Amino acid sequence: MAKKTAIKKVAQAEIRAAKSFLKRRNIDSDEVSPKKFAKAAKELDKSFSETLKILARELSGGQVWWFR
Repeated sequence: MAKKTAIKKVAQAEIRAAKSFLKRRNIDSDEVSPKKFAKAAKELDKSFSETLKILARELSGGQVWWFR
C-alpha cells in the first residue's frame, strides 16, 4: 500500500498574504493563483520571496538572476 502524504491546508490569512505579496510585485492573480502560491510556499517551507525565486528559476531553466 502506498504511503499517503499529508496535505497541508492553507489558511485564508495565508492566501490573503500571498495575494498582497503578488500584487506588490505587479503579478496578477490571473497569472498566479494566490492559493496555489501560498500552498507551494507552505509545501516548500519557504517564504513567499524565496518561493517566487524558486519558481522563476525553475520556469526559466535556471536563467534568472536576482540583484539586490
